[in-house]
Amino acid sequence: MENELEKTTSVENNPDTKSLDDRIKQLEEENKKLKQSVTEASADASKWKKKHQETKEALESKMTEEEKAKAEQEAANAAMQQELELLRNERNVANHKAQLTAIGFEETLAQATAEAINTGDTAKLFDGIRKFIESHDKELRAKSLISNPVLSGGKAGKEVTKQEFEKMGYTERVQLYNEHPDLYKELTKTS
Repeated sequence: MENELEKTTSVENNPDTKSLDDRIKQLEEENKKLKQSVTEASADASKWKKKHQETKEALESKMTEEEKAKAEQEAANAAMQQELELLRNERNVANHKAQLTAIGFEETLAQATAEAINTGDTAKLFDGIRKFIESHDKELRAKSLISNPVLSGGKAGKEVTKQEFEKMGYTERVQLYNEHPDLYKELTKTS
């Protein structure tokens, strides 16, 4: 035991021990400073993290507003596109109707046929053309009967001599050609 007591006394009185004690105190002070620096750094990091989070949230809320604006813009564009398509269809139908009316289609038939052309409905298109041809043929037959009455037996027309033919005007010759093409050919032959 004496040996241990000497060791403890000698350690306390030893100049190396004093320098170790001083060194420990110095390290403890440095440790306190480091701990304080870590605490301050953590507080700064927390502030920056909070600031970053606030900025991120602001950007996200701003992006949502931008996205809302973009969605509204896309909806407006879609509505305008739909209206444009409707106007184009109406214009195309009107153009087709005008062309069909110009060649003799009646108004309602021209409208239905123009819509069929615009939609690509070939069954309705051909049906409209068939109806037009039938009505046109009826009209031509009626006009033909009015302008060319049916003759009651006998010769179809009077005989025209070569001298009479030479005295005829252009319209009379055209009429003769239309009514009696064989006679016209015979009279125009050069002998």
